[in-house]
Amino acid sequence: MHRVRVVRSFYAQSEPYVGRVGEVIGHWGADSNEDARDGYMVEFDDGTVIGVSENEVEEAADDDDTVAAPASGEA
Repeated sequence: MHRVRVVRSFYAQSEPYVGRVGEVIGHWGADSNEDARDGYMVEFDDGTVIGVSENEVEEAADDDDTVAAPASGEA
């Protein structure tokens, strides 16, 4: 699929992953979560899979494995 970087956290499960890049392995939506939010199921290098909402992530390059905080001044 594609890779995303968690750039902000609106929910507790994504907080520890801010700044990390993971592989999107599926869709996360009303059919797979109780709050009916749309987003992605993301697998990280350590094997952990979490659901993140679309407004918590941005696209990452396929070779981007860095673990860094978002650049300051982002809108």
